[in-house]
Amino acid sequence: MRRFLLFVGALAAAGAVLLMAWSRNPRMGTRFTNEVLNPALVRRGGSGVGRSELGTLEHVGRRTGTRHLTPIHPVPTEDGFKIIVPLGTRSHWVQNVLAAGHCRLQLHDTVYDLDEPVLLAAGEMPDMPGPAGRALDRLGVEYLLLRRFAERPGALEAADEAPWIEQPESGEPVGAGA
Repeated sequence: MRRFLLFVGALAAAGAVLLMAWSRNPRMGTRFTNEVLNPALVRRGGSGVGRSELGTLEHVGRRTGTRHLTPIHPVPTEDGFKIIVPLGTRSHWVQNVLAAGHCRLQLHDTVYDLDEPVLLAAGEMPDMPGPAGRALDRLGVEYLLLRRFAERPGALEAADEAPWIEQPESGEPVGAGA
């Protein structure tokens, strides 16, 4: 019994240390996620297709015009989707979507055109219980609300087939990378 309590105490202490480190540097680990995990999920079909709970968000870089594909966990709402954003406005994909004002989402073999992005603190969400909202607010967690204005069956096109991504005069897509 003592070993078990010691083990649980060590896990709790490690969790507290990680939480404190994350609260000081919320972008800790994002480079690995953005350069290794996200491209692997998109490339291997782990997001956006079949019965996966993850969707693939297509957005355009606000400075470069580069097309990006980001795995996310969207939750359907009456008129669109809500997406949890642990980093809030420090998340680059959120900055891109807010700057562009629109994006596309592939979820369960359906592509949704989304616009009117609104970033809300967790405590401001209407369906968030009070204590949970306050706890998430303290951690800086926010939600991105997006309105659905069109949908079609299928998949996201390749960058050179996406009509809403600007094409330079040479005909090459502006940044087809993820």
